[in-house]
Amino acid sequence: MYPLDRGIVITGNYGEIRPNHFHAGLDFSTSPTVHLPIKSVADGYVSRIKIASSGYGRVLYVTHANGYVSVYAHQKKYAKKIDEYIKLKQIELKKNEIEVFPNTTDLVVKQGEIIGYTGNTGNSTGPHLHFEIREEKTETPINPLLIYDVKDDIKPILTHIAFYNTIDTNNISRKLIMPVKNSNNKLSPAKYTQILNGNTFALGFSGYDAANASDNKNNIYEAKILLDDAVIYHHQLNNMSFDNARYVNYFSEKENGIKFQKCFTPQCYNVAIYKKLIHGGKIVLHDTLAHKINIWVYDEKGNQNSLTFFVKTKSIKGYAPNSIKYNVFCNKAYSLKKDDIEINIKDGTLHRNILLHAFVNKLGNVVIGNKDEILLNAFSLSVKIPNSIKGREDKIVLQNENAYLSGSFKDGWFTTESKSFGEFKISYDTIAPLISKVLKGHITRFKIADTQSGISEYHVYYNGVWKIAEYDAKSSTVVCYIDDYLPTGKIIIKVVDKVGNKTIKEIN
Repeated sequence: MYPLDRGIVITGNYGEIRPNHFHAGLDFSTSPTVHLPIKSVADGYVSRIKIASSGYGRVLYVTHANGYVSVYAHQKKYAKKIDEYIKLKQIELKKNEIEVFPNTTDLVVKQGEIIGYTGNTGNSTGPHLHFEIREEKTETPINPLLIYDVKDDIKPILTHIAFYNTIDTNNISRKLIMPVKNSNNKLSPAKYTQILNGNTFALGFSGYDAANASDNKNNIYEAKILLDDAVIYHHQLNNMSFDNARYVNYFSEKENGIKFQKCFTPQCYNVAIYKKLIHGGKIVLHDTLAHKINIWVYDEKGNQNSLTFFVKTKSIKGYAPNSIKYNVFCNKAYSLKKDDIEINIKDGTLHRNILLHAFVNKLGNVVIGNKDEILLNAFSLSVKIPNSIKGREDKIVLQNENAYLSGSFKDGWFTTESKSFGEFKISYDTIAPLISKVLKGHITRFKIADTQSGISEYHVYYNGVWKIAEYDAKSSTVVCYIDDYLPTGKIIIKVVDKVGNKTIKEIN
């Protein structure tokens, strides 16, 4: 069954392009009502409970007998028996942000049983329910629309086609954008024959899909490209593991508000979305004649649409010779150790081979590669700190753009992980977190902030007793509910950042 009783409105579908990840489930609108009851979609047991200030916020995982796990994120609060269970764990461990894995008999739930209420916790941009179905053994999210019977007879729509120059396969660039006309769901190109300067290219598209009950422009599930009636490329957005989340940074790109999905692959990739690839989706024309291109797009319910146009080239020059001598390969692990820098890059971190430079510049900053390079995973970076401030070694951070990276210091070396290349500045975070705007009473609210390494933990004590509090990172607000029957007393608020700086505030 569906997790909500109300009419189902899907505002975000599986595989949508999000910053640094593919959307792993469905977003169900709860507007204008908030705190709607969430129901277990089938019999099972609560196998995981997590409360965090970011990510999924308050989230529940229910394991079912059929090998699936259902996920319910951004909740305002849990149902009574789950709420009582997790509060006891929080008090026992004195942890506000917590993750526990109940036993199979601790929290058994029936299909249709209320397990929580919708909210806006974590990295949510508005009240809604984020819902997933995962394979229990692999934890890979699958596309729920392949299981649920959503009423949908609306065809997907293409809005633009992109042409990419692939003469240098390690330096692919978008060269041309062609608008697509849509008349009564029938697609036609702005130009029926595109004449290209080169014979080696690939395609991408921008478009959207919709369902009957919503005007939301969701992502297109499936795409095929045919060259002269032969399929050369085919993808389906399903079975995308969290390990491949950052692949979205290669798969898609955005310009002037238009999101493009690339219908070709890089040198290295490890995702399950591709069903057919001829030459990685890249096309080489061996003559100057016109060749037919068909692009077919489908949604999960089999609705389909297509666009037909022709391409021809002015020149048959073929691939450009590659004179770059690479030192880091995307299919091999790489390690580098100098007098002042050590780098370890795991196999699969890069999507292409690169020439990597690593050095300390005149300002004393560490420079690693190109800041615009797409990394699919984090790499390890160790930096020798030549004149570290004694007694402050545990306060060292590396600043990369607007990010502050904490880590560990040992034997004169500071080690951290980064998901980006670029310039890294050695710094010290000695500034304690800020606590402000305290409101007293039955509900105590206060703002917390940290300008560098970020908030690590927060605690509220009432007359010496630890109390459960909840931090909303979006509003930088911590809320603590004080029992009405407690006598007048002292509130102590303690906030700690990721390098151990702490602020303590007392209020009578």
